[in-house]
Amino acid sequence: MSKAYTKWKCDICNEQIAWDELFTYLSNKAVVHFSCLKRKAEASGKADAEHLKAILNSLEEELNGIVNYKQRLGLIKDEEIKKYLEQAEKDAEKNAALFTRLVEKYI
Repeated sequence: MSKAYTKWKCDICNEQIAWDELFTYLSNKAVVHFSCLKRKAEASGKADAEHLKAILNSLEEELNGIVNYKQRLGLIKDEEIKKYLEQAEKDAEKNAALFTRLVEKYI
């Protein structure tokens, strides 16, 4: 089975981003793999290691949540349940954006 790819390339590694990979949007509208953003932030040395770890772990959890909600939405037929899952996904996207902005301060 082949991977399904997005229309974006990672702004850091320049590789195509697959839908099943964790990725986020930077404030300049660039799209990056979470793993690339994490490596870049950790290598910068601009943040306290424990603070950065907390932010990155929180961002990763939100990105995993988005992927999980999208997968579940494809399985659910009940409109009420779909509505709740869609709202939870939107909340996770909003939280991921907040954590991404924090990480950007350290790259």
